[in-house]
Amino acid sequence: MRIRQFREDHWDRLPTIRIQKAVLDNFKSVEHGEIVFACGKKYVPYGTEADILGLYGQNGSGKTSFIEALAILKLLMMGVEVPGVYAECVAKGQDKSRLEFTFDLQYPDGHIRKAVYEFALSAVETEQPSGFGQYGADDAGSSQHSKYRVKISDEKLSMSGDFDGRKIIMQPIIDTSGDERPFGPVSKQKFFVAGDKKSLDELNIVRRLSEEKSTSFVFSLGAAKVFDDCGLYSEFYQVVLELAYYSQLYLHVVDTKSTGYIRLNYGLPLYTQSGRYLLKTDMPNIMPDFVFSELKSQFDNINIVLSQIVPGLNVNMHELSPTMMKDGSMGHVVEIVSSRNESDMSNEHNADAAPDGRLLMPFRYESDGIRKIVSVLSLIIDAYNEQSCTIAIDELDAGVFEYLLGEVLQTFQESGKGQFIFTSHNLRPLEVIDKDFICFTTTNPENRYIRMKGIGNTNNLRSTYFREILVGEQDEELYRNTKKYKVVSAFRKAGIDNGETT
Repeated sequence: MRIRQFREDHWDRLPTIRIQKAVLDNFKSVEHGEIVFACGKKYVPYGTEADILGLYGQNGSGKTSFIEALAILKLLMMGVEVPGVYAECVAKGQDKSRLEFTFDLQYPDGHIRKAVYEFALSAVETEQPSGFGQYGADDAGSSQHSKYRVKISDEKLSMSGDFDGRKIIMQPIIDTSGDERPFGPVSKQKFFVAGDKKSLDELNIVRRLSEEKSTSFVFSLGAAKVFDDCGLYSEFYQVVLELAYYSQLYLHVVDTKSTGYIRLNYGLPLYTQSGRYLLKTDMPNIMPDFVFSELKSQFDNINIVLSQIVPGLNVNMHELSPTMMKDGSMGHVVEIVSSRNESDMSNEHNADAAPDGRLLMPFRYESDGIRKIVSVLSLIIDAYNEQSCTIAIDELDAGVFEYLLGEVLQTFQESGKGQFIFTSHNLRPLEVIDKDFICFTTTNPENRYIRMKGIGNTNNLRSTYFREILVGEQDEELYRNTKKYKVVSAFRKAGIDNGETT
């Protein structure tokens, strides 16, 4: 997808954007869940403080659901198709799921605006399996097939703040949940289209196609083209473009599918502002020169931090040979390798040692934890330095040494600038980051996300969490207790076959 182009004078006044609140209804195991981020509870001039959300809870209690909701949000705001696999996110017995996200936009001149984007997601049966692919991934790993496709409906984008020199309260700007066509309120159409029949007819077609193609109407490329052709460029439309730009360059979601590539040693997902690249680790990669240059720069940045958190380790692209691409341009054949400064090993035992004496090794032989760290490190670096960057990582702790996990998060809290969302089962972060940055899932599907109450500044949140599991002093139950003797009995029963232990 192309990056939406602003008018020339708009580039100098782009806002810093953060997610302040999220609401999930009838989404997988979540009947209702609401999370207000720390930055949504108080005014924080962005660039002065980081914003973190760590999500903890029992298995199957809605942590991954929240990350998947963010993944859907990113796809819609980018104007691309939501793959059919997400049709399975509609809660069993429900016709549709509803998602709502609140954004805070802070501008260089001090103005602040808010935007609320809400939509419904339903599953529509189809004979054609739908798929979703990304650059650098082949069909074996990237396609998800489903007999259902996703239908996006009831979209509503509301805004508040300073517009055209006056302050407005939160109100719908583009609303497809009513009977108005191509969208309501009718009084707001004049800020996007000239009102001529041709433009309205084109938007009606775009809306119908969006429903059929599992895309957003509000952020669709088709609607953007009609709005651009009308040339109004109102401040309301500018916010639509700013949100689309944010989703394209600054909102990054790492789900368990990406983690699966790493665990299976299928490839190394690498995230850049241009998108996600899946670099194969079991064979050489062929890439054009511009991709090679971008990834080389990315690895250079990663190695600056990697060598500090995993002393002596670097990761690079080892060029095997030049090649020619299909279009006649020059390309590169590369293999992903790691190199270590092994002072206790002689170069004569490693014929492939680098000229500087570092030990070279194919990256596929590194541990899951190292591969996971390298994959997400570029995102963490971006969020650390860029105040408008939001990253969401599912199972951040997978394969990562807990002390290192705590060090990274503590560093981000103390001097980072962006927004960092993660799920984890490792409880080390509860001891090192602020309690306002931690949210817990509950056993109540009607109130799935809560923050613990009555926690003092001197309380150890990890110890308090364990005590809460045993005692249950909060308004909601955080853990459905298991009984040890029943677990023992179940193991024994499962091992008995025809009255004899197997």
